[in-house]
Amino acid sequence: MTPCNYFSGSLQSYQDIMQDFSTILDIVPKIALRCVYYLQSQKWDRDRIASYQDRMLRKLIRHAGRHVPYYRKLFRDIGLDPEGFRGRADMHRIPLLDKEFLRTHTEEFIADNVAKFGPQWIKTSGSTGTPLRLMLSADCRANDAAATIRAYQWGGYYPGKRIFTVRGFLAQPWVFKYNMLGTSLNFDSVELTREKAIQILAELHKLRPQVYHGYPFSLAMLAKIAQNEGIPIPPGNSVITVGQTLSRHTRKLLEDAYGGKVFDFYGMTENAVMFTECSHGNMHVIEDFAYHELVDNRGELATEDRGELIGTSYYNYAMPLIRYRTRDNVILRDAGETCPCGRQFRMVQDIEGRIEDFIRTPEGRLVNMAEGATGMGKGIMLSQYVQDAPDHMYVNIIPGPDFEEDSLPEVEKALRLRMGNVIGIDFKIVSQLEKADAKKTPFIISKIGNAFF
Repeated sequence: MTPCNYFSGSLQSYQDIMQDFSTILDIVPKIALRCVYYLQSQKWDRDRIASYQDRMLRKLIRHAGRHVPYYRKLFRDIGLDPEGFRGRADMHRIPLLDKEFLRTHTEEFIADNVAKFGPQWIKTSGSTGTPLRLMLSADCRANDAAATIRAYQWGGYYPGKRIFTVRGFLAQPWVFKYNMLGTSLNFDSVELTREKAIQILAELHKLRPQVYHGYPFSLAMLAKIAQNEGIPIPPGNSVITVGQTLSRHTRKLLEDAYGGKVFDFYGMTENAVMFTECSHGNMHVIEDFAYHELVDNRGELATEDRGELIGTSYYNYAMPLIRYRTRDNVILRDAGETCPCGRQFRMVQDIEGRIEDFIRTPEGRLVNMAEGATGMGKGIMLSQYVQDAPDHMYVNIIPGPDFEEDSLPEVEKALRLRMGNVIGIDFKIVSQLEKADAKKTPFIISKIGNAFF
């Protein structure tokens, strides 16, 4: 596991941050300071938020224009003067950034003074089929950690509360693990089978969690197995969901199964966007963490409060990503609406992300995410997992110009950590991915009927 992944709120948990000081010792003071900041900034009014956005964007654009090769050239080509950049009013002048372009031009986005920002390399999960290598600065990682801590506080979690987490821990030599104080229990989602679920349900009755936390798919499947086996789940106070699109159906299922209110969290390893849900059930755009925009299907600023979500991280000076495309469509609520929680951040009506099928292996593993596997290959532009038989799956790969077929054994090795050693795995080099219907191109397709709600 890459150290930076401890700050990837969409995939990791607060207790990870608190337990693994060896990986974050250099930025613990930064995290503490940013935690204080985020407790204060959530009280800002709209004018204060707007002023902060303009100031942070001006600083970022000036830095990128001076020190980042890609942006130096881009700004010259489009006639943008970084020193005269105004902030939000000028953001539309900068072209959108695609994940595919970033993947093939990574080195051009690294600042020439990168060493001063405490950078670390990470790989994204590749959960949408396009793996990336990214460099995150110390400030970026600290802000991600602190903003995630605040988000989990909104969801009812504080240090010392009993918490159960199910997500992908990857290649760890355990199925479940308690922390040193016995207040948190982690379950590796790649081990999710009927037999392991029954085992973990017994542990839940010992821990009696106050907070349940993890991937919606894994929590839902655990609840389904408990129902089928007639095993009650100890009720908690809240459920914090991360890492996947949460449907209304799954939200109700989780609230019924775990006895607590669901708080959904939306973020990404690139640190370009963040949404989180408050105690009044409203999801807020975290505008003190990143700058968020919506664009229409032409890439122009949306004239209505709906469109593709575009994000810009304020804090990653090591490798700035400006106007980064998420490929998720979002609908915002009216700008004049206020939340009873008192926070002035814009509110989200809906996130139109992806609901994937899942893979069921011959040993009974239930897999809905395959974090990082295709990232082990060289030059994979896009990928897609298809299960076409109970004991077989294949991976569709769209190669990039730097594709190396000799790296596919490393992809299979990574997949085996998630899928086990029984299921057959083949690779297909294709020019386009398969569609589920006229509009959708899923990352996971089950041709044997394993649809996730």
